[in-house]
Amino acid sequence: MLSCAAPSVGSGDEGVAGDTIALEHSSLLQIIDCDGYTLVNIKNPWQDGRMLHRYMLRHKDSADIAPPAGVTLLRTPVENQLVFATLHAELFVMLGCVDAVSGVCDARYMSVEEITEGIEDGRIIDCGASVDVNLERVVQLSPNAAWVVPFKNGGYGKLERVGLPLIECADYMESSPLGCAEWMRFYGRLLGVGCKADSLFAAVCESYERIKAAADSCMHRPKLLCEQMTGSAWYVPAGGSTMGQLYRDAGADYLFADVKGSGAVPMSFETVLARADSADVWLIKYGAEEDMNYASLATNFVGNRMLRPFRERRVYACNVGKRRFYEETPFRPDILLRELVALLHPEMAIGYNLRYYEKLQE
Repeated sequence: MLSCAAPSVGSGDEGVAGDTIALEHSSLLQIIDCDGYTLVNIKNPWQDGRMLHRYMLRHKDSADIAPPAGVTLLRTPVENQLVFATLHAELFVMLGCVDAVSGVCDARYMSVEEITEGIEDGRIIDCGASVDVNLERVVQLSPNAAWVVPFKNGGYGKLERVGLPLIECADYMESSPLGCAEWMRFYGRLLGVGCKADSLFAAVCESYERIKAAADSCMHRPKLLCEQMTGSAWYVPAGGSTMGQLYRDAGADYLFADVKGSGAVPMSFETVLARADSADVWLIKYGAEEDMNYASLATNFVGNRMLRPFRERRVYACNVGKRRFYEETPFRPDILLRELVALLHPEMAIGYNLRYYEKLQE
């Protein structure tokens, strides 16, 4: 076996002997298979050289073992779980482990059918809002772990008083679509379906790379504008973001590919307008009960009328309140890539029916 030194956290390093699993795309995860357990290290996305969390995964039927200092012990497969984000609930379905979900927060945003049905018939407990967890219900549920979403300088409020293990899901902080999707390999090991998760990820990678290669062969790269004004700013995905990479891999000439960073960057409308007059296609995501049309888009912000894709009627919109964009695409970026290629290079996707976006109507 290879000898690996576990990354530093707290007072010092603990040496562990194990086989480090080769992760192809994730920059935040390290998974080490050791004798009788698996060690998982999660790098802090906001502090270079620091760890966000460390876990020891050990089968529930194995003898007790004391984890190293600063390491959270999780008995696998982890059952009776409290889940905060709908995308992780969707992954449970993908991996055939939805029965492991016994409680959720922000239930009104949970659009996974198996979860909503469980809430309605009482199998799954609604534990309130993520920012104001109902501790009484959490205590009633007595979950084995809670899947939470970390933020820079953020905590978990009242949930931290309960003392249950927190699975910190920093997958969204990865710098590439496949890096985010590769977290399913960690989550699969938590759920006792590591091999199934590895196989699914391998299939996602193969599909993604095949679609990307096809898009790379296109001579024409349409100029792409994305998102819209929100309040006083237009938040554009930076060139180094997962969406920025998806646009590039789909064969787009993304108008803000040169913007530094890995998230969304606020821009003034004047800055957007200076580039948008060359745009061939405009993609918008929004959430509403009523579908957007050109009239409502103009009403939302009068400046939209000035944009070339608006004038030439080349706008495509995704109503995330009705389409499962945020639920499906983090762990299936290949599906989103196929969608983007169909939008940008329709000659390559004859017969393909758009899954998320639709051409804006009058």
